[in-house]
Amino acid sequence: MLQLGKYTITGAILAPMAGYTDVAFRTLCKECGAGLTVTEMVSVRGLVHDSQKTEQLMRLSEIERPSCIQLFGNDPADFAAVAKTLDCDIIDINMGCPMPKIVNNGDGAALLNNPERAGQIVRAIKDVTDKPVTVKTRLGYNIDENQAAALIESVAAAGAAAVTVHGRYARQRYSGLSDGGEVLKLAKSSPIPLIANGDIGEVFPPDPHIAALMIGRRALENPHVFDDKPEDPFGTARRHIELLTQYFDERYTINQVRKFFVHYFRRVHGSKALRSAVNIAESVSTVLHAVDYCEMLNQ
Repeated sequence: MLQLGKYTITGAILAPMAGYTDVAFRTLCKECGAGLTVTEMVSVRGLVHDSQKTEQLMRLSEIERPSCIQLFGNDPADFAAVAKTLDCDIIDINMGCPMPKIVNNGDGAALLNNPERAGQIVRAIKDVTDKPVTVKTRLGYNIDENQAAALIESVAAAGAAAVTVHGRYARQRYSGLSDGGEVLKLAKSSPIPLIANGDIGEVFPPDPHIAALMIGRRALENPHVFDDKPEDPFGTARRHIELLTQYFDERYTINQVRKFFVHYFRRVHGSKALRSAVNIAESVSTVLHAVDYCEMLNQ
């Protein structure tokens, strides 16, 4: 159980994943038992400049309450300006994204090299809102440079309610295996609750020092990872399509389905033919017919 301000979070948390965790997928995971869902990371610069595309990333469903929006940037003034306007319950700050287009601007994992600035960002938000602020980061920037402890100390002193640590270094991106031992060391010394992320189920056995688990890629394969119900790729696909059409147009829906079906049907007989059919589909009804046919083959 994780306490974030007045909000009690039970169950694993859905990690923010660019290009995947839109409002439809977050709603699906919440229905499957996720304790908390977090939006894709949203640029504070984009929000300051009224980017319509950026606003779309923050669409929330009522089932997500308490809701959490993840922001990225490096200017405390931008974070303060945006925080006052957000219609959400919890604000998460990305201080761990390793992608060059992010870190080259001083955002994401670049803040591991500047823990003082990381604390200033959290303080700027706390000065303008009473919403709980959390931070997501990595073990360090360069391999074996364990900078996370200094960053955690800084953001905790500034008022952060919790920190999520992905057990890789930024330079690793997503290669190798997450280092659960290093994450646990940080959890034992952290002045605020620590949420573990990275290869969940493989490197994080239950431990009282870990406040919660955050699941990313495993949820892409099976959203029922949150409630331990039997994997149901066909039912999951249909419900996901239903949610996508509720929030988005047909073109977006089909594009998202193409990405997710690679994960949902990876071990299903006839999956290659299903994905081929979906890749040339021009309507949602065609996609649903392809799912029906594949399910018939598996009966």
